[in-house]
Amino acid sequence: RARLAQACGATAVMVLPISYWKLTEAEVVAHYMAVGAAIDIPIMLYNNPGTSGTDLSVELILRILGEVPNVTMVKESTGDIQRMHRLFKATDGQVAFYNGCNPLTLEALVAGATGWCTAAPNLIPALNLALWDAVQQGNLAEARALFYRQYELLEYITRRGLPTTIKAGLKLLGQDVGAPRLPLQPLDAQGSDYLKSMLVELAD
Repeated sequence: RARLAQACGATAVMVLPISYWKLTEAEVVAHYMAVGAAIDIPIMLYNNPGTSGTDLSVELILRILGEVPNVTMVKESTGDIQRMHRLFKATDGQVAFYNGCNPLTLEALVAGATGWCTAAPNLIPALNLALWDAVQQGNLAEARALFYRQYELLEYITRRGLPTTIKAGLKLLGQDVGAPRLPLQPLDAQGSDYLKSMLVELAD
């Protein structure tokens, strides 16, 4: 799939180590080495144990960064800000790491995250960008206010599931993109009403 992505014009790939069987550290390293050898575009290492079932320790991530030359960035979605601190310190801030945990966005950006990988801009792009800009400009008071303004929605879409809530939100905004792929179910009426109330409030 990585080769196909590159052949189709992708300039980078994000790789999540996922398997029905729990992977050993050696198997995780071998997986990234195999993908790295198959392509010559950058790889974003994706750590999301909630979906992959495999939690990559900071030590393992550093090992992969050292052994696979085209693994050049990390998306950290565990929700553990200390991991981002340790990655930043261990690499002297030279390895790009991205926040993948919506409720942790303010802390991650202030801690030096290179970016924020999120589906939230499908629903509130202006607020997301304003938060990013405020942090980059060093205006932490404004960043904090912007973060707490959108926090409830960020927490909700994460807790209820991104495919479900983003599709429901887009429909509420007039862009019906269909139902989530089975076995995921559409957001229920109560959840949709709650999401609508947040979107209306944030639109003001």
